[in-house]
Amino acid sequence: MLLFTYVTSNYNLKIRNGSDFVGSLTNLLPLIGFYLVPFITLVFSKWINKQFNLIRLSIKVVDVIIPYMILLLFIISQLYLTINLVPYLFILISVLGILLASYYTFYKQELNLYLFFRIWWRIVFIICLISYTGAGIWVLYQGVI
Repeated sequence: MLLFTYVTSNYNLKIRNGSDFVGSLTNLLPLIGFYLVPFITLVFSKWINKQFNLIRLSIKVVDVIIPYMILLLFIISQLYLTINLVPYLFILISVLGILLASYYTFYKQELNLYLFFRIWWRIVFIICLISYTGAGIWVLYQGVI
């Protein structure tokens, strides 16, 4: 069985074999599960943060979710998108880090590294969440799932 998908970036018809394509329910459920893990973790973040505090870890759920989202964004962009989004994500968060450090250094005349990394890591989380959600919506829009 051949499934035809339209690839918008190349404006050509791409043929995929049914075994490669995410068409069956058994292939679809793990993908949806892996995609929903960060959102489910954010829902229970208050409880998870309390568990981290019980064992005296000073990390938050957001700190744990960011590498997972970047890894899954890489996998989603390799499998279903025509471009890889991770290099653009790294360039964006690097430029924002440079701009934030420049702002604190030249405008505020003080660069507190703890405050800088805390604010920058939250900005990285917001950008990762937006790009992760956008990639998932784009994959749904293209009809891959």
